[in-house]
Amino acid sequence: MENIIEYRDDQGPVNDYPRRIVSPTAPASCCMDHMERIGRPAIDANWRYYYKRCAVCGYAVRCFYAPSLVALLEAAKQIKLTLAEMNLGTGKRKRRTRAEIEGEVAAALGKTPGRSRTAKAPRSLLPLRRRRPAPSPA
Repeated sequence: MENIIEYRDDQGPVNDYPRRIVSPTAPASCCMDHMERIGRPAIDANWRYYYKRCAVCGYAVRCFYAPSLVALLEAAKQIKLTLAEMNLGTGKRKRRTRAEIEGEVAAALGKTPGRSRTAKAPRSLLPLRRRRPAPSPA
């Protein structure tokens, strides 16, 4: 994580962007109204950022504003690889269904497999109603 801002009180503020920025160690009251964006956005580890500097006193900060898309895609790839290693349905082999598991348990116990509770179709709790035609304006 490279930071070009040096926080020092023994030197005056210097804006030598993109090589370095010398900034006071603490913000002043003018900073809220006079912060200006310096340079172009950049990516650091998992975040996008840009530098902001007060035009009056020279106080500077890095402003992180969004996660890096590249980092998010890399994290998603790692999650997919982990799930594939755990055999959770992201690779060529799929997880066994509940019916397959019940069949294997029944075969091991010497019983006939029963119907799964999740195999039943859900019933509607409300009766079906017929739609009445709207009255014609007369």
